[in-house]
Parts: sequence; C-alpha cells; structure tokens
Amino acid sequence: MYYKYFPTTYNRIGKSDQEALMKKNTESLIYDMAFRVRLYIASKISENKVGDLTDRESLIIELIGMKGSMSISEIGSLYPTVSNSTISTTITKLWKDKKLVDKRILPENQRVTTVTLTEKGQEILSEIKRTQSEVFSTVTVSLGLSPDQVEHFQDILEHAIGFFDKTLGLDLENEN
Repeated sequence: MYYKYFPTTYNRIGKSDQEALMKKNTESLIYDMAFRVRLYIASKISENKVGDLTDRESLIIELIGMKGSMSISEIGSLYPTVSNSTISTTITKLWKDKKLVDKRILPENQRVTTVTLTEKGQEILSEIKRTQSEVFSTVTVSLGLSPDQVEHFQDILEHAIGFFDKTLGLDLENEN
C-alpha cells in the first residue's frame, strides 16, 4: 500500500518535480487519513453521541469552552458561509432549549451579546472532550511513533495549529 504514496521514481526526477510529487503524495496521505478518522469518529459518535447536539452545536460549545466567553459575532465570523441569523438561532437553541449557554448583553455596548457556558454546558464539554480523547488516542496509537518521532510530530502539529489559528483569525491564547 505504501508504494502508492512513495514511488521509487523520486530518485529519477528533477528536484522541483520531486517536490511537487511529494506535495501531492502528502496531500493524498492527509486526505486518506482524514477520511478514515472521520469514518472512525462517525462510528464512535453513533455509539457515544453526546446529548442530541449537532456538529455545529458541539463545535460552538468547544469554542466557548476554549475562549471562556465569545460574542455572537465572533462565533459567526468563524462560519462565513452560514448566515448570522442561523448562528443566532443555534445559540438561542443552546441557551433557551438546552440550557448549555448563558447569553449576556454588554452594558457598555448593548449591541454586543456574549455567550458563556453554563454548568451543564461545562459538563457537556467535558463529555465531548472525553469522547474525542478516546478517538484521538486510537489515532495516536495507529501512528506507532517512537519517542523521537513523537517530539517531531508534536512540533509539526503545533506549527499546523498556528497556521490554522492565523488563517481563521483565532485568538485562543486566553484558553481556560
């Protein structure tokens, strides 16, 4: 199976062609791994679904949990293809129906509504993290990395996280 990704022709082609082929093979590996992880997550979520949350609701809970408090517009900015009214409706459902978040209008700027997790929301967040931890533990085991490889892999992941934070405009420095 590995020959699919790492052909021996690397040694017989020019440097720029080699880099392009390596890039293409890396992208293919990332796609194949992501596909399998998504399938694995789907199989585990069906077994261990946390509450009756949609993917968007779960992600919003996780975002608020990382940031501590977010305005509705901050949350909406992370979903540029989703209307503000859809985000607002989702948050209202988490607030009114599921009691997972509290909404608060800022006294200094009444146009801004911030959202924080309730105690019940914190419990759900813990459950989401526990479920995901089980999945990611399996992914980590599947990599079969040596201690030296783990250190390098963690550096690569930190770089990738920084890239996505910058790309998405995430400022999660104030994590709880």
